[in-house]
Amino acid sequence: MMKISLREKKKAKTKLALLQASLDLSGEHNFRQVLVEEICQQAEISKVTFFKFFPQKEDLLIYFMSVWQAQCYLELADSGKRGWEAVRHIYGKVTKDAQKHPGIMLSLISFLSEQKMHPWVPKLTETELWLLFPERESTEGVAEVTLDCIFGRCVKEIREDGQLVPHVTEEEAVVLLFSIFYGAYLSAHLFRSKDYMAYYEMHLKLLIR
Repeated sequence: MMKISLREKKKAKTKLALLQASLDLSGEHNFRQVLVEEICQQAEISKVTFFKFFPQKEDLLIYFMSVWQAQCYLELADSGKRGWEAVRHIYGKVTKDAQKHPGIMLSLISFLSEQKMHPWVPKLTETELWLLFPERESTEGVAEVTLDCIFGRCVKEIREDGQLVPHVTEEEAVVLLFSIFYGAYLSAHLFRSKDYMAYYEMHLKLLIR
């Protein structure tokens, strides 16, 4: 087991506790309706400490994505899924998580649209990874992985398998997978459907050869 200082362990536990509290409080509601005071009360952590780790409340959404993509990467590594099967797993994870916290993805999409850029997703520390995945002997390299990397690998495998439409480049396919990641979810919401996976599959038809 890796050696962890009490200071680093306390910092990681605090950040993860604040994230979990925000998820618990969000539920089906918009993340913006949840107050910092409520998150701090739920996590039993002071507002001063909250803002020490998250200068603005929306930074929790970006931290959520850091944790989410680490979980996704390890799930794919353990399952051995590749190509379109891996892509479907990613979208399936969004669908599954939406059943527990439907408001988070919508809030994330709204926040990203306001930022007018894809956010810099902070790397998780080794201590955070150890607390998130205590059953794993090693999480080496997980902190470096991004959703962009995961999609890029999937697209290469899809091209190798001859299953990508010929008129789309690999770079374009990665961008389109990101567009589908956020856009199909939003479309399902706008059409008042909770079958998010059906909307993901509808969009994937445009790329599958």
